[in-house]
Amino acid sequence: MIRDHYPSLLLPPAAVGGILIALAVILATDADLPWLQVALFVVGLAILTFAFLNMLIGDILHIHRNPIGRRAAVLGLIFSAGLALFALTYLAIAGHPGQIIGMATPLDALYFTMTTLMTIGFGDIAAEGQLARGTVLIQMFFSVLVLSASVRLFQSLTRAVTRERAQRDGTAES
Repeated sequence: MIRDHYPSLLLPPAAVGGILIALAVILATDADLPWLQVALFVVGLAILTFAFLNMLIGDILHIHRNPIGRRAAVLGLIFSAGLALFALTYLAIAGHPGQIIGMATPLDALYFTMTTLMTIGFGDIAAEGQLARGTVLIQMFFSVLVLSASVRLFQSLTRAVTRERAQRDGTAES
């Protein structure tokens, strides 16, 4: 019997959820704590990156501690947490003059995060400062990691469903 590791699977998105709450509180209170914002971003991004790498390496090596459906759900949670983490970080960076031009609201930050993820870049919101551009580069790398893990997980899901159907069809005939 395979031991269920579902609680440990949820730990990275839960930890990043706490970080997102802390970042939101810092932004909502207009606290001037740039060192804390940077630290929270780095820690949150590290947690998400290691969680993605863990899922990707486990999938490549066929080490599955949890059912594919749970892994897919957690991948969705991690992806959503990553989007929120970048959006809140961009919003914090936009508070510094000359960093991000055209960003004024949380929706602008989410919009910029999504246009960066999709590599659309309309130009209405632009990273002008070095801090903003560095963060965009980090998001680009993270996006490649997310997309590769998602594609690999989707392939595993497809194989698992095909295998289950074949086994079910094979046992139904016996």
